[in-house]
Amino acid sequence: LTISVNYASAATYNAEIYKAQQELSKLGYAVGVVDGLYGRKTKNALKRYQRAYNLRATGWLNAKTKALLFKVQTVSLRTPPKPKLPTAPPILQIDTGGHKSMIKDVTFTPNGRYLVSAGDDKVVRVWDIETGKTVRTLRGQIGAWHEGQIYAMALSPDERWLAVGGWMGTFTGNKASEDEEAHKIRLYNFLTGELVTLLKGHHNVVKSLAFSQDSSYLVSGSGDFNAIVWDINQQQRLHTLKGHTKGIYAVAFTPDYKRVVTGSYDHNLRLWRVKNGELIAKLQGHTDKVQSVAISPQDGTIASGSHDKTIRLWNGKTGKFKKTLTNKGKVGSVSFSPDGAYLVSSCSSYCVNVWSYPSGKEILTYKQHDNIVLATAVSPDGRWVATGGGNDRAIHIWNLRDGTVKQRLRGVGTSILAVGFSLDGTEIAWGKTAEPKKINQRGPLEYSLRLPSSDSPLGTPKKIKSNKNYFHAPSKWQDWSLSPRQGDYGYNYAILDIKNKNRTVASMDRSSIDDYHHQSYTFTPNGQTIISGGSYGYLTSYQRGDNKIGDYVGHTDTVWAVAVSADGRMLLSGSADQTVRLWNIETRENLLTLFHGSNGEWVVWTNTGHYTASPNGDKMVGWQLNKGVDSAADYVTATQLRKHFYRPDIITQSILLASAKQAVAQTGGSRFTIDELMTAQLPKFEIVSPQKGSVTRNKQMQLVLNFTANDNPVKTIEVYVNDSLAITRGKIVLPQRRNSYQKTIDVPLEHGLNNIRVIAKNYVGETAKEWQIKYLSRQRQQQGNLYLIAIGVSDYQQQGFDLKYAAADARAVYHALVAQQGKNYKQVKSVLLADGAQKPTAANIQDSLDFLNQATANDTIILFLAGHGVNENGNYYFLPHDAKQRNERWRKSSVIKWRVLQDALEETAGRRILLVDTCHSGGAFNSRLLKDAADAKITVISATDSETLAQELPELKHGVFTYALLEGLKGKADSNRDNLIKIKELDNYISEQVEALTDGSQMSVSYSPSGFKNFVLAR
Repeated sequence: LTISVNYASAATYNAEIYKAQQELSKLGYAVGVVDGLYGRKTKNALKRYQRAYNLRATGWLNAKTKALLFKVQTVSLRTPPKPKLPTAPPILQIDTGGHKSMIKDVTFTPNGRYLVSAGDDKVVRVWDIETGKTVRTLRGQIGAWHEGQIYAMALSPDERWLAVGGWMGTFTGNKASEDEEAHKIRLYNFLTGELVTLLKGHHNVVKSLAFSQDSSYLVSGSGDFNAIVWDINQQQRLHTLKGHTKGIYAVAFTPDYKRVVTGSYDHNLRLWRVKNGELIAKLQGHTDKVQSVAISPQDGTIASGSHDKTIRLWNGKTGKFKKTLTNKGKVGSVSFSPDGAYLVSSCSSYCVNVWSYPSGKEILTYKQHDNIVLATAVSPDGRWVATGGGNDRAIHIWNLRDGTVKQRLRGVGTSILAVGFSLDGTEIAWGKTAEPKKINQRGPLEYSLRLPSSDSPLGTPKKIKSNKNYFHAPSKWQDWSLSPRQGDYGYNYAILDIKNKNRTVASMDRSSIDDYHHQSYTFTPNGQTIISGGSYGYLTSYQRGDNKIGDYVGHTDTVWAVAVSADGRMLLSGSADQTVRLWNIETRENLLTLFHGSNGEWVVWTNTGHYTASPNGDKMVGWQLNKGVDSAADYVTATQLRKHFYRPDIITQSILLASAKQAVAQTGGSRFTIDELMTAQLPKFEIVSPQKGSVTRNKQMQLVLNFTANDNPVKTIEVYVNDSLAITRGKIVLPQRRNSYQKTIDVPLEHGLNNIRVIAKNYVGETAKEWQIKYLSRQRQQQGNLYLIAIGVSDYQQQGFDLKYAAADARAVYHALVAQQGKNYKQVKSVLLADGAQKPTAANIQDSLDFLNQATANDTIILFLAGHGVNENGNYYFLPHDAKQRNERWRKSSVIKWRVLQDALEETAGRRILLVDTCHSGGAFNSRLLKDAADAKITVISATDSETLAQELPELKHGVFTYALLEGLKGKADSNRDNLIKIKELDNYISEQVEALTDGSQMSVSYSPSGFKNFVLAR
């Protein structure tokens, strides 16, 4: 069989392939599609591509099944068009692994394994319910303010289509034709994530969506007061249902898909005939807005939820009223269980109720959410309920019958509810815990960040014990005060009155244009300016006489807290979008944005895209690349572009100069700019073999990679096994060509489960792929060697820099690890550079690094450093014995630049460990040390963090860090008493001992790669 497809459009391609596959399946063929051949001979291609896409809903089979037979003799695909380029500048945003704003819809996949969710943060997430992790995201075009917010989502029962509606464009309210263009429904191929088509017909925001049981029809409800029934197979409008006088927030098909019901804010429901769009009945009885509907899959009963705090039940054929259930608050969502025996309803009082049907008896109230819940769904097997809401934007999966929580699906972020400046202006602070007291103080300040100064870099987030030394935003200044009151449509904070001696002098009115709310507000220190934060990210400055000065543009959700520095130069804001932002008050430029996760990871960035971060912080920020309203959007993480945009120096200068733009200009910025993402291409490759999750008894695995044509050829590949560098970039020769090609690499495996990570790099950045394979060894794993370099400098030629115990530290660590020869390592190959041994000069240190190149993937490498480390102009240096100063600056030829040590470890195969006892003077620690090591998958344990110093204690005759290290290696770190010192045991012991020995004045920090095994360091 030959299927010839004209790539006129992606939609045509998918439709033709799908139709052909369906016809072949009816004839009993097991159908595989070999894609991406583009001119290769099919016979050879079939050998290379012995697999098919695992697409359950369409019957496409997985080729790893041994019984699979391809009866497709040839598959011929014409060359596709070039990839569609972005249509607008990249949009910087965070991805916390979960939702960042209100969740509007949730639905289970038909097999119950995954949950799909969407909402105001403009992203569709697909969750693996067992692991609680996002497995993929679907993105479409987004813009400022509302554009891209998702109000409704529906997954077709055959799992082929995902429909998404909401603010899909800019609403003008002027011309119907313009708004019809703006408010199309996005129809995705759910399994591939491709945006197949746009359904055009509504003139306002789409509020509700539902598929028929046979997946042939879609119904949509809109703020234009109309509902539309769509023929999905033809992808066109079938009927427009007119008659409601307010927006339609609820739609559903009856089980036989002969009728459709719509519910509106006009307090009514309407029952329609699908065949001809005829009105069957008008369902009246609710006394407030109808928010949701659900239809029993068993008897077709309609359940409608309303703001009048009731659920009304209706006959699904006639529309006749049957019964009323009284809810505990305004009803947000209603869902029937698949067997029709239960009805789930959410309410405005943060709870979710479960009712038995048809008795209407309330059997369970779920109260684990801490804010409003608007989304509910019941799993296909009827066991689990999914509910989305709360301050943490979490989805809870819980048992329908007893309320037991199975899983919480959420990211690592939460709303910022309080912010403040330290009294001296050197720190910013924020809080995430809700303890409402008043405006701007909805909870305590819990974390702080030291701002950079001329002699110290930006700090790292720290837990604070008390917020007494911080101040919030004052709503009073001399005889003036700010007071909110109700405005249009009953919004409590729509108007902010400016009062002088209790007399209202002026009023600032937020309307529908800027979302009706003054949620946070303050005077500046001179009392002449007022700052107000509102919903949907609105943050505005006004003259005291109520004239608007301008907006601070950046937040994407409610601004809950603001504060102004004592000198009046800077504004700090905290938002429900889970970020803290620092602004130049006068220019309104966003100087930095901070995200601080519940996992301790953090990232700080500027609008220019430059950032600094904790070891894994840059995985949580990136750029969305819009490709037009008719295409899915791409997303590129900061991790992929780190070589261009990881710039702590620019972050520091942004604060010191009060301008990110000036900081970039002063420091030289990057060769690569964000705008280049519009045309530049990151590496694109797929893993052809082995199959993910496969098992082998071969020590060597053949890794087959298929690289896609790219204008920027791949230059290097790195392969990690359990985060040990198995294949270094220098050992893989790549063809420097722009067309597609295949590469086979032999990769050594460890016994047991192997986490494989492949990183391909080009001029633009890097792309990583991860998967697992199990190696069942026939014999015991061969013991590797230890490569050790121990460096300690106590005696400095430069006057005033001598240390007492650094050399002794290096000698002691050297002897402790050399003693592991024959115990934990086959051989220990070592170099000692310390006073009393080989001199730790700059030349000797550099020369010693060469012997690390002998290490193989099965070996362990340890670099131990004790001595002075210094920061200078954002660079970190280790001071050797012969380091020299000139005009209070270190001569570059006499010191060891950190990059030299880093590169030596990066180029070395095996498991790399860095032990650092260097920060003996104020401002010496550089967080880049930790970050660079983390990026290279190097395990690092450092004596100090950015706030403390490495101490030497005479009674220990060692530095505190090294003393704890030595005691741990002697056996005190062996917490489970198995005579094995594992790296995590040692890390925990050092951390506890350093803090205890210094009464908390020194804190060690460490990083271990996420994919590594907890290996044995010593016996």
